[in-house]
Amino acid sequence: MSKRFTKIICMATAVISALGIASAAGCSNYFDSASLGGNYAGEAVSNGGFAVGKGDYIYFLNGVEGNTADNSYGKPVKGAIYRISNTNLKSRNYNAAEKVVPVVAYSSNYDTGIFAYGDYIYYGTPSTAKNSEGEVQNSVLDMKRSKLDGTETMRNAYISFPSLNYDYRFVEENGVVYLMYVAEDETLFEESSGVTNLHSLNTQTGVDTLLVYNVSNVTFDAQNKSNSRVYYTMNVRDYTTSQNYGYNQLYTVTASATENKFADLSSETVNGWDDENDRYINCGELVLDGIGSVGNEITAFNKEKNLVNELNYTYSPAKYVNGTLFYTRTTPTNSGAYLFSLQDNTVTNSITGNANPDDRILSDGSSAKNYEYIFNGKELTAVINAEGTGISINKFVGGKLQPSDKLDDSDDYFKIVKDGTATLLSVDTENKWLYYSVSGGNGYSIHRVDYSGNRGEYTPMPAGETDKTPVKILDLDADSSWYKPEFINGYLLFASETANMTAYNYVMCFDLHADNSDKLMTNGEIRTLNELYNGIEKLIDDTYGDKDKYPTKDYANVQKALKYAKYSGDYDYLKELAVAVNAKIEEDDDLVYSEQTLKEYEKFLTPTADNIWADYNKTRTVNGETVYANVQKYYYGVLGEMTEADVKAYMDGLKSAYLEDYPEDDTTWYEGLSTGEKVGFIVGVCVGGLAVIAGVTVLIVYLVKKGKKQSDEPKRRRMKVDTTDDKDIDVYAD
Repeated sequence: MSKRFTKIICMATAVISALGIASAAGCSNYFDSASLGGNYAGEAVSNGGFAVGKGDYIYFLNGVEGNTADNSYGKPVKGAIYRISNTNLKSRNYNAAEKVVPVVAYSSNYDTGIFAYGDYIYYGTPSTAKNSEGEVQNSVLDMKRSKLDGTETMRNAYISFPSLNYDYRFVEENGVVYLMYVAEDETLFEESSGVTNLHSLNTQTGVDTLLVYNVSNVTFDAQNKSNSRVYYTMNVRDYTTSQNYGYNQLYTVTASATENKFADLSSETVNGWDDENDRYINCGELVLDGIGSVGNEITAFNKEKNLVNELNYTYSPAKYVNGTLFYTRTTPTNSGAYLFSLQDNTVTNSITGNANPDDRILSDGSSAKNYEYIFNGKELTAVINAEGTGISINKFVGGKLQPSDKLDDSDDYFKIVKDGTATLLSVDTENKWLYYSVSGGNGYSIHRVDYSGNRGEYTPMPAGETDKTPVKILDLDADSSWYKPEFINGYLLFASETANMTAYNYVMCFDLHADNSDKLMTNGEIRTLNELYNGIEKLIDDTYGDKDKYPTKDYANVQKALKYAKYSGDYDYLKELAVAVNAKIEEDDDLVYSEQTLKEYEKFLTPTADNIWADYNKTRTVNGETVYANVQKYYYGVLGEMTEADVKAYMDGLKSAYLEDYPEDDTTWYEGLSTGEKVGFIVGVCVGGLAVIAGVTVLIVYLVKKGKKQSDEPKRRRMKVDTTDDKDIDVYAD
C-alpha cells in the first residue's frame, strides 16, 4: 500500500454520486410537490424514533411497511411519512393526517428512525435503482431528506448503504447536520474490507469523513439520539508480533471532527510498522488508557508517556445517557465486569483518570446496558431493571448501587413490579411513570407504574389503590418486531397488533390525557377506563347469554352482531345482510337476523339511560363523528391513512369473524334481469329468430336454383360394366 494512507487525514470525499444537496445542482435533485404549509419551527421532540414532534405537528411513519414494497415516488401510503397537527390530535381528528413524504421510510435497525432539523426531515428509504438485469435494489438503503412542508424530496441519496441494518444517526452540530454511521465490511478503501469503521457525512458539503478505522465498539447516546458525541474502544496493536496488547483504550469523538490524530505513524515512529500495509486512522480524543505495567510497552498510541496502570484494563461501554457514559472494566485478575461511570469532558489524564476499583458503582455490571438510568439533573439517583420476574428499582446511595443479593432486602433495592417477564419500554422522568410490557400478548402489551414510591407502597394491595399499583392500558398491543411505542406530548403511538389489526400494523393513537385536561390520567383513571372498555363484551355475553330472556329464535346471532358493532359501528351493512340471508331460509325456519336482533343493535349504537347500555352513554367526537363509549374508536384509533385494500380487508375480516356470510347469488342470469331487460331479451330473440329463418330460406332457394342449373347441363356418357357374372369383382370395394 502506498504511503499516502499513512499521511491520510480523516476527511475523505464522499462515496456519493451526484450529491446535489442545496448546491449548484439546484432543484434537479428534488421531486417537487405542492407545499402543505404550516408552522414547523422550533426544536424537535423525540428525534430518532418512528415519530418526532416539530412545531405544530407530529411527523410519523404511517405504519409498518417492508423494503420490498413499491417505493416509486408518490405511490406509498403505508410506511410513508405523514404528519398531524397538535390541534387535530387534541380534537381526535386522527384521519386528518397529511402525507408529507410519499416514499417508504425504512430501516431494519429499530434503534434509529426519522430526524427533524431546521426545515427538513431526514430518513432512510429502500432504493428504487435497478441493476443490469432490471431488478430493483431494495436491499440497499438510500439516506435522504425532504422539506417538512412536503416539498423538495431528494431524488439522489446522500449515500447508499449496501444493507438495511446500518447503525446510524442524523445529528446536528454548530448548525450543520451530519450523518454518523457505522460501516461493517468497509469498502471505502479497496484493502479495508473486513473491518468496522465510523463515518461522519457532512450533508451540506457532501464530504464523508472516516472518523475511525477498525473500531472495536461504537456507543451512541441511547436517549438523546440527536447527540453528535459517541464513545468507542480501540485495540492497541503490537506491530512487532502482529498481536494486540492485553488492554484497550476508550475514545470519544463528535461528528464535526476531521483531523486524524495519528496521521504521522510510520516505521520511524512505530516499531514493526509496515509503511505499505499498515493503517491506523482515529480522529477522536483519548479518554481512558488501559495500559498496564506488565507485558506492554509505551507506544505512539499512549498519550500519557511513562504512565501506566497497575493492571491491564479492558473497557466495554454499556450505555451513554444524559452526558454520562456507563462502562464496565475488567482486569486479568477480575473478570467480574466492574461498573463505572464518567461524565463528558471530565477526564483530563487518560491514566490517572481511571477510577479506583473501590469506586465502582457495582461489582457485576453485566446487565448495565439494559438498565434505565434515572437522574436528578446530572446526578444519578437510581436504575430500573427487568430481572427474572418483575421489575426492580435500585437506588444510587453513597456512590453505589446495591448488589443483586440485596434485592427486596432493603428500602434501596426492591421490586416495583412483582410478576411477569417484563420488557422496559420508556421512562417519563417528568411525571415519574415507567412504561413496560409483559410477555404473553400479540406483541408489546403496555403497562404503567409510578416508580417514585417507597418500598412499602409496592406491597400487594387491592387494584386501583394508588398509582404505585401497576395497570395495563386497555388491550393495546404494539408490534414487538418494530420500533417500541412512542410517548410524545401526552399521546401514546404504537404500531398496532390489537384484536383484528394484527395483519395490518398501522399506527394507532391513545390519548393519555384525562378528559378536558392537560394532565395525564392517573392509574386509577386508567383502571376505570379499562373496566368500561373490557365490560363491553362481558355485558354482551352476560346479557344475551340468558336464553330464557333472549331466546335464540327471537334474538338470532345478536351477540356476535353486537361485537361487530363494537369495532365497526356499521348498521347499514347489517340491515342489508339481514334481508339477503333471511330471503334464503325455508318458510318455517327461524330468521338469521330477526327484527329483535336489529332493535338490540340500534340500542347498542344509541345508549340511553333506560337500556342496558346506560353506562356507555358518554360520547366523544372522533374523526368528526360522535361515538359512544361502547365503540372502540371512543378509546383509540388509527392515526393516519389506511390503503383502500387494507380497509376492505379489515372490514371483510370483521364481517367474517362476527357476521354470517353474505349469500351467493344463485339465481340464473335470466331471473336476475329486470322486467324491461326480460322484454328486451324476448324481442331480441324473436327478431334474431326471424333473421335466422330468413337466412335459411334464402340459402335453400339458392341451393335449389344452383341444383336446377346444374341439372340442365348435358350429362357425360359413362362406361357400363357388367358385373353380374363376375364373382371376382367386389362391387362394394372402395
